[in-house]
Amino acid sequence: MRKTNEDRRTQKTRKALGDALISLMFEKNYDSIVIQEVLDRANVGRSTFYTHYRDKDDLLVEGLQGLREMLRKAQIATPVNSNRSYEKVIGFSLAMFEHAHDHKKLYRTLVRGSGWTMVRQSIEEMLVQLMKDEARSLFKKKASSEVSFELFVHFLGAAFMSVMTWWFNYRVPLPPKEIDALFRELVIPTLAANLK
Repeated sequence: MRKTNEDRRTQKTRKALGDALISLMFEKNYDSIVIQEVLDRANVGRSTFYTHYRDKDDLLVEGLQGLREMLRKAQIATPVNSNRSYEKVIGFSLAMFEHAHDHKKLYRTLVRGSGWTMVRQSIEEMLVQLMKDEARSLFKKKASSEVSFELFVHFLGAAFMSVMTWWFNYRVPLPPKEIDALFRELVIPTLAANLK
């Protein structure tokens, strides 16, 4: 019973710290936020913070942990045509755009702020891993090509994040289904050329 109470308390503390950081990001530039402001807003002590996190970057990136599982489930659940099974590799794309759209105030703040580089890299690494897991057995190495599997999946991850960044910087944001269709139009030829 004691362990359960500690787990709940830990979850509550982590949530309070994450919420505090996000609310501060709506008010000021990420780089200008100091740990003490997060602690004051979350009503958490400094030693408790450092029990869980190294710094505010660690706190920010931890907020992405649930995202990977949600995207993996979307990728698995994506129905695909048997002649285009390679589309499952990017089966997460619509779910990611919908998630970003549902949290557009936060994503817009991130994209336009100094924390975006770190968040973008974390999401990109997550997507690359998802695509690696799905694409490894489908990748066909052509004798005439210098493109390695690693380069292939990193290209796809970077392409997705470029589209998402552009989407949030665009003056009149497109609905998730439309931006997803544009992303797919850009990468499906690459998928078709490199996967069975």
